[in-house]
Amino acid sequence: MSPETLKLTPAGEQPVPARKKNKTGRWVLAGAVIVAVAAVFFGLRLISSESRTPAATPENTSAITVTVVHPAAVSGGTLQLSGYTQAYTEAPIYAQTSGYLKKWNFDIGGKVHAGDVLGEIDTPEVDQELAQAKAQLQVAQAASHLAEVTYQRDQSLFDQKVLDAETRDSAADTYAEDQATVVADQANLDRLDALEAFKVLRAPFDGIVTARNVDVGTYVANGSGTQLFVVAQISPLRIYVQVPQADAQSVKIGMEADLTLPQFPGRTFQARVTNIADVIDPSSRSLLTQLQIPNTSGELLPGAYAQITFKFAGASPFLTIPENTLIFRREGAAVGVVDSNGKVEIHKITIDNDFGDELEISKGLSTTDQVILDPSDSLATGMTAKIQPAPPEEKK
Repeated sequence: MSPETLKLTPAGEQPVPARKKNKTGRWVLAGAVIVAVAAVFFGLRLISSESRTPAATPENTSAITVTVVHPAAVSGGTLQLSGYTQAYTEAPIYAQTSGYLKKWNFDIGGKVHAGDVLGEIDTPEVDQELAQAKAQLQVAQAASHLAEVTYQRDQSLFDQKVLDAETRDSAADTYAEDQATVVADQANLDRLDALEAFKVLRAPFDGIVTARNVDVGTYVANGSGTQLFVVAQISPLRIYVQVPQADAQSVKIGMEADLTLPQFPGRTFQARVTNIADVIDPSSRSLLTQLQIPNTSGELLPGAYAQITFKFAGASPFLTIPENTLIFRREGAAVGVVDSNGKVEIHKITIDNDFGDELEISKGLSTTDQVILDPSDSLATGMTAKIQPAPPEEKK
């Protein structure tokens, strides 16, 4: 019998061995309690730490650095547009007879008056036909005269009942035929005389020669479609401009406009509206408008680029912004604006005119708005913006 501690029992009962205490269970329970306490402790520390850390918001993200510009207000009553000059009248000179260019008297840039001889065409074939036609007409006239005398004689004999009617009628028919031949030959002679006159190429009006496409000895043919010379009348001079639909009702016939050209810096010419198309071009949504300028000195040339400035009484002012402020969104054209709190706002705008490096705006902005230059595609409402001064312009 192993040595066990016997628990004493009342008399008459068998002794029962005492149970051993379970030390392992007590250690496991103690460890579990310690782990639970540690978890609660560190959990409370983590929650406390997070409560002290502010949540990330758009206001606390890093600010973007931008450069801004204020929209420029253009004084009410003015509208500047691009246009071009054109000759008042331009006439190409074609050959109306066939031959060889004998000589020319005016080159490009030459000033001519109406009726001046630009050149002459040598037409040997026409000359020969003309001489032949003259001779043929003379023969026809002689035959007609003889037929007339014969008819008058036969008519007299017929009246005296000496000649029969058949002979008299034959003489009458011959006379009528010869008269018709004279008329036909005269018409042919007139045609050749006209061709002979076309040998001389004349200026149709006062102006300048803008093209000379032939030289001495060049063969030219009637009806070939080749332009020998081009003469342009530049006094007065026409100016054409496309007026935007929004301003179409403001342009009236008779109103004046300022005209400036790159080759005349600092100078302004006065033009007047003479014609309006009275129909909006569906492709450009603009109104074709024609102006005129006297150009008596002839210093303004056709085909030149020009700036036309209209002055409207009581017209509403408009704003202009640089083209590098524009951003495109699904809703249309827009710009980024920095408000008084340094936050970004996206403003949808209405563009009336695009002048390349400058945009004319009618809606969406005011002169006090701070418009962001060179905005990024990711620019969004609510961003924080830090405004930096614009870099100084480079001296030219």
